[in-house]
Parts: sequence; structure tokens; C-alpha cells
Amino acid sequence: MGYIFSSVFAKSLIFLLLLILASSEHLCAQDIGRIPRWEIGLDALSLIDKNELPAYSIFGRMVLNPQTTKKTSLRLRLGVEGYTNLDSAFSGNRVGLDYRTNSFYISTGIQKELLNLGNCSVYVGGDFGFYRKANLKDHTGEFGWNVIGYDNYREINLRFAGILGYTHQLGNNFAISVESSLQTNYSNQKQDTDYVSAFSEDVLIVTVENRTITIWRSGFTPFYQVLFSYRF
Repeated sequence: MGYIFSSVFAKSLIFLLLLILASSEHLCAQDIGRIPRWEIGLDALSLIDKNELPAYSIFGRMVLNPQTTKKTSLRLRLGVEGYTNLDSAFSGNRVGLDYRTNSFYISTGIQKELLNLGNCSVYVGGDFGFYRKANLKDHTGEFGWNVIGYDNYREINLRFAGILGYTHQLGNNFAISVESSLQTNYSNQKQDTDYVSAFSEDVLIVTVENRTITIWRSGFTPFYQVLFSYRF
């Protein structure tokens, strides 16, 4: 057994929050003439595990020039995700696997509208993102029975993305945005492994690995983000 952070429950909670926001839109009817300057939302692709970014993240924009026709906005995204399974908490230190994984993502950027048609707009911009991920495994089996040791993986990514996006307003306070990107990623991956597999007292397999990999890659992503956001 183990303690598992339920992604299904967390994502359901996020959708429930969106439903509450949608049901409260009529409370903002008196602000119809006001131009929203702030925007907060969620990436639908992360919620359904269709990109590599953390599922539990918030996206925000702030309009710098709300009175102009073609607006310029600052962008920010923060994300975090975690999972823990602790066999040793339930079976003492006899047999099992303690497994922890966590990830963190932050990106900042700017965008500017190229075309504004009232309830829809086309914009370009750029993001710079930092992404960190760690998978930590501790094998806690008793010697002569299972596996003893650790298997750790850590990854750091830097992302530079040029963005082309389209936004469609839903009323005065809600919007859907679809973004494509041309991006370059730098990835630094470290693997640190040292454990003993014991099949019997006479058959032992020692696994040791310590390596670092650096990768640069570029490419076009047709669906970079699909955002559902609330403006206020």
C-alpha cells in the first residue's frame, strides 16, 4: 500500500472550480462596460495529459495598455505536480519501494495583438520557461530477499518559445485561447543509480550508473496551449 496523490480527484476539483466561476458570471453584469485587465486560467492540454508540462498549473495575463485597440500583455505560468508512494511506511523495512516524483514549472513572457476584431484577436509573443523534474526511488528490501539501494533521476529544462495565438471571448469575462509555438529546448538529465538485486544468498546483481546527458532540440508545436480563462 502507499500514499498516492490522486490526480483524478485533483483534476475534478479544478473543473469544479471552473464550473463555479462560470455560474457566477451573471454577478459581473454591472461591469459590462469595463475593460478587463487581468486574466487567469488553466491549460486544458495539461489537464488531460496531452503535453509534458505539470497538470496542476495556473496561467495568467496582465494587459499593459487596456485602452488601446491592439493590446500588449505580460504572461506568467506556474505549475507543480507530485506523487508519493511509501511502501516502507506500511511494511517496516522488510520489502518494498519508496517512490517520489515531483515537478515544477515557471514561465514568463509577453504578447502583442496583431489583429483585434472585437470578440476575437490574433497575437504573437514569446515565453521563457524553466522546468525541473525529479524521480527518486529507494529500494527498501531486506538483504537476501529483494532489492536494496536507490535509483534517482533529475531533469532541468529551459524553454524558449515564439508564440502565435488566437483568443475568442465568451461574454465579457471568459475566453478561450489556442496557441502554437516554435520553440527551442535545452535539457540536462542526470541518472544516479546504485542498488543490489538479491535473488538468493549466492546470486547478487549490482547495478551502478552515474551519467549526465545534455540535449538541445527545436521544433514546431501546433497545440502549445489551449487555455480556458477568466477575465476581471
